[in-house]
Amino acid sequence: MPSVLTAGTEIAPVCVVETCNGVVRVPDLSICVPAYHDDPSVLIRTLAQLAGAGNCEVLIYDDGSNDPVMTAAIEAAVQSYPGPARHLNAMSNSGRSAARNRLVETATSDWILFIDADMLPDEPTFLTAYLEQIEANDAPSLIAGGFSLKQARPCANQKLHAAQAKRSDCVSASRRARDPGRFVFTSNIVVHKRVLDAIGFDEQFTGWGWEDVDWGLRVSEAFPILHIDNTATHLGLESDDVLLRKFGTSGQNYARLVHNHPAAARRMKLTLISALVRNWPLLAGASRSVALDRKLPLPVRLFALKLYRARMYANYL
Repeated sequence: MPSVLTAGTEIAPVCVVETCNGVVRVPDLSICVPAYHDDPSVLIRTLAQLAGAGNCEVLIYDDGSNDPVMTAAIEAAVQSYPGPARHLNAMSNSGRSAARNRLVETATSDWILFIDADMLPDEPTFLTAYLEQIEANDAPSLIAGGFSLKQARPCANQKLHAAQAKRSDCVSASRRARDPGRFVFTSNIVVHKRVLDAIGFDEQFTGWGWEDVDWGLRVSEAFPILHIDNTATHLGLESDDVLLRKFGTSGQNYARLVHNHPAAARRMKLTLISALVRNWPLLAGASRSVALDRKLPLPVRLFALKLYRARMYANYL
């Protein structure tokens, strides 16, 4: 039966899972969901309805949200899941990289599906498509399913984020395959545990952004990456002000990425634009104002958003 576990930030790994008929076996897939103030209960209930769910364990790691209402919703969803399920509830926030590393320590399957708490599979074949790829690709590798906005219904103050995500993140498998490490979005990937044992997430990345690109580029140097079209929708679109705040405060993470992967960073337009606008200090305020002005056409606001991020990042490059 599903179990609920409350723990601190250090969690002992589990070796086997007992199914409801008493037979001890390792699940086909460990579905690992890091969460921080995003309630994953809708995701859990959706996964429970998909073919193959009974052979997959679900592990929820709440990274210090300290939200009793959210905890109760997660526990109810976990209890109704048809396969093994656990709720790991950290006492304090340790960050996106650390949360994923703790989930890896706890997972019992050789294959791990990372999917974020604010994601939702787009097709009823979501799990079986990954399980078929696992069967066909037995060697340690990474399988990236992709990102979509198919089920998203952005509010007026989320349309800027939707436009940015559609332009930068909603990329076909064939396009992602041209630069496989760069387009690893850890909000929807399946990866062999041997890959994760060899290449963990860098916990020096703090706050928001770029830790998954850094990890994907490191994985691409040592293991195969297969991009497929098996998308999940990002429902957690940010409001305009939150998006600008995240873009404005993630420059240190981008600088770490550039330091770790100089060749890959030179291929990114963001690096070039940041260098071009380095000596334009007034651009940050002007572009921020344009990006926030909802009376302006969305393409203009999106262009201003990119200029704002580039100028803010220039402070760290």
